[in-house]
Parts: sequence; C-alpha cells; structure tokens
Amino acid sequence: MTENNLLMPWICYVSRLSTRFVGGELGRMGFGAGHFFLLSELYIEDGLSQDELSRRVGFEKSNTSRSLARLEEFGLIQRKTDPENYKVRKVYLTPKAHDFREQFRKVQGDWNNDLLSGFSEKEINGLLASLKKIAANAESRIYGINTSTGGEKSGVSG
Repeated sequence: MTENNLLMPWICYVSRLSTRFVGGELGRMGFGAGHFFLLSELYIEDGLSQDELSRRVGFEKSNTSRSLARLEEFGLIQRKTDPENYKVRKVYLTPKAHDFREQFRKVQGDWNNDLLSGFSEKEINGLLASLKKIAANAESRIYGINTSTGGEKSGVSG
C-alpha cells in the first residue's frame, strides 16, 4: 500500500466534516454531534444497554454516560435498570424524542444527500457494501467480534 491509496485519512476527513455539519445543525437545537450518534442508534433500536450503546457508537463508557445525562436533561431519553440484571441500565427514548425524530432525520437525510451527490444508485450500493465490510473488519480488530457473517452492523444508522 502506498501513501496515495491509504483509506484511513479519507475516512477520518469525512468523519470530521460530518461531525462539524451535524454539530452545527444540531447545535442550533442545543445538541452536540455526540448526541446525534447516540440518538441515531436509539432510533434504530430503542432500549439498548448503555454498554451496547457505547460499543455501537464507538464511545468510551464515561463519554456515553455524560452524553446520556445531557439527553436526559433535554427530556429525550430515560435510563432504567434492567429488571433481569440490576447491573445493566437500558436507555429508552421518550415521547419528546419521538416527536423530534422528523427534524433529526431531516438533518441526517440532508447530509446523506450532500455526501452522495453525483453518485449513481449502483455506486451508492457498492459504496455502502464496501463501508459495511470495512466496519466489520474494524469491529473484528477492535472488539474481537465478527459482524460480517450475516449480522447487520449497527454503529451507523442509515
């Protein structure tokens, strides 16, 4: 592999730009980019444990806890102890979060459309398939789990 075809700088660059865009858009509503990633996952699957939510968004547990506390202050989530395992706290969206979903999806959709401008449907499908493989490889390396065998990677809503 040469300097000219390294993938990581491009992924990092798009990630930073995405964080700036989302942070700017949601900042007007009082949220930060980290909140966006957490809400994205909860809109996909409500009732996740804090640990699972941390893993899916790639946050340290302490950062997840702080961000969730802020979302609780906004009235968008509530954390409840799992009755089957008192050590586990599950995170649930509130009715206010469900009311906010439309605005949230608009921000997400606008950025998605901007990023994919000029791509054909075939190119988009190929890109998504490749990114899912890359994410599975990264998860395998970082977490020691294999998500490429039929399981749909979370961590990114879409």
